[in-house]
Amino acid sequence: MTVHRTLRAACAAAALAASLAAHAQPATTRIVVGGPGGGNTDIAARLVAEKLAQSLGTTVIVENRPGAGGVVAAEIVKNAKPDGTTIGLVTVSNAANETIMKSKSYSLVNDLEPVGLYAWLANVLIVGPAVKADGVEALVRELREKGPTNYASGGVGSPGHLSGETFRLRTGLALTHVPYKGAPPAVLSVVTGETAFMFATASAALPQIKGGKVRALAVTSAARLSELPDVPTLAEAGMGTIDVRDWVGFVVPKETPQAVREKLHRAFAEAFGDASVRERLQRNTMLAAQPPLDPEGFRRFLADDVAKWAKTVKDAGIPIQ
Repeated sequence: MTVHRTLRAACAAAALAASLAAHAQPATTRIVVGGPGGGNTDIAARLVAEKLAQSLGTTVIVENRPGAGGVVAAEIVKNAKPDGTTIGLVTVSNAANETIMKSKSYSLVNDLEPVGLYAWLANVLIVGPAVKADGVEALVRELREKGPTNYASGGVGSPGHLSGETFRLRTGLALTHVPYKGAPPAVLSVVTGETAFMFATASAALPQIKGGKVRALAVTSAARLSELPDVPTLAEAGMGTIDVRDWVGFVVPKETPQAVREKLHRAFAEAFGDASVRERLQRNTMLAAQPPLDPEGFRRFLADDVAKWAKTVKDAGIPIQ
C-alpha cells in the first residue's frame, strides 16, 4: 500500500509539474499568410512579428500558405482553435473571393472574426517596351487603335485583376485578362511582351521600373509614392479615381473571445505604429493605416468591400469558380 501511495503521489506531482510548465510557457502564435515568401503580405507580417511577440509575450511565426487568392490560408484559420494563437492575414483578394470563389468552405464575414486593418498598398500601372504611350490617356488611345489586348495580373481576384477590370469598364477597351501565379511572373510577361500592361503591386514592379525594363505610367493610390515621386496618380493622369485599395488586415477563427481580439488589435496597432516599422513599410510601398481600424470598424469595412467587389465582379463578367 505504501508503494502504491508513493507511486500515486509521484504521478500527481508529475502531472502538476507538467501543467504548471504548460501554463508557464506561452503558446506559439502563428500568422497565416495566403501569399508566398517575399510578397507584400509576407513582408508586412514579418515586419510586425517581432513587435507583436514583445506585446503578447509569446513566440510569433509567419506561415506561408499560398493558394487560390488567399482561400487556402483563410480555410486554415477558420478551422483553427479560437484562442488567438492562429491569426490570418487578409487582403482585398479575400473580399473579392467572397463572390468569385463560391466553392470555398467559409465566409469571410460570417466564419471569421475581425481583428483590425493596419496598412494600405498601392498598385502601379506598368507597360512593356512594345507600348509607345508615355501617359495613361495616350495608352488608352494606343490600345483603342490596336484592338484586343492582353493584360496581366498575379491571379484571379488579385488587386491587379480588380484594377484591370475596373480600368476596362472605365475605358471600354477590348482587354483580355491573363492571370499568372503571382506578381513576379506577371511582371515578367510585361517585360517580355507576352502582355501589354498590368497593374502591379508597386514593390514587385520597382526593380523592373528602376532597371528600365518597364515604364510606370500611374499609381492607384490617392497620393504619389515616395519610391516613385515622378509617377502621377491616376487622377493626375486624367483618369479620375480607380478605387482599388489593397489593404492588410487580420482575422481569427469564429468564437474567438472579444477580449482576445481586442488584445490582439492593441498589439497589432502598436506594432504597425512603431516608427521603424512605418519606415520599412514605406520602403516597400506600403503605408500604415492612420488610424488603424479596430475589430468593429474592420467588420463594417469588410462588409462594404465585399459588396463593392461583388458589383464589380458582376459588371465585369468575371467567371465564378
